[in-house]
Amino acid sequence: MAVIKSRNIVKSYLKNGESVSVLKGADITIERGQIVVLMGPSGSGKSTLLNILGTLDSEYEGAVEINGKEIISTTEVHTVRTHELGFVFQFHHLLPEFTLYENLLIPGLIANMETNYLHNQITNMIEFIGMEHRIQHYPNEVSGGERQRIAVLRALVNQPALVLADEPTGNLDRENSKTLLNLMSDLKAKFNQSFLIASHDESILQIADEVLYLKDGKIIKDN
Repeated sequence: MAVIKSRNIVKSYLKNGESVSVLKGADITIERGQIVVLMGPSGSGKSTLLNILGTLDSEYEGAVEINGKEIISTTEVHTVRTHELGFVFQFHHLLPEFTLYENLLIPGLIANMETNYLHNQITNMIEFIGMEHRIQHYPNEVSGGERQRIAVLRALVNQPALVLADEPTGNLDRENSKTLLNLMSDLKAKFNQSFLIASHDESILQIADEVLYLKDGKIIKDN
């Protein structure tokens, strides 16, 4: 079963009183344990599509299914967003007043995860990326690359069906970008984790199982 599937997604904006079409029937399917990269230039609608798939935008036409269930009601959206989806953005969005450990703890507390299980989950993930010596540091006490790696782990705390990443390497230099991509590939292998990564950074293609292009509001597969 696909972890997420969209059918005929149509999205328009009003600009200066006129309707501007961004998505014109976008279809996408992502299987468990698959890294899918969505390419396209700035302004092509990549972020718009990720917001819709991530239940952050409900103003669209079409249908989105997560784990075989179409998302309709507000209650379903909250549950799905908390338990089934993880998010990584271009900026890490770690809370500066909390340690790295506390930043990782927050999503699990929101999801009412059992405390000991949550602690063990975080400890294992931190050890997996070799940052256990940094766990009690604050975000401003570690490097940009380390902050972004913690942001990826934060997206995985609740063991989501899918992680949506929007330009995750956008603020990183080449070496840190390579480290982050290797981390995502390792997480896919270890946890059978699915990722949808929107980017125009072609270096991301090296970890992709499938490459899609967003052109003229529609999804085109790379053959």
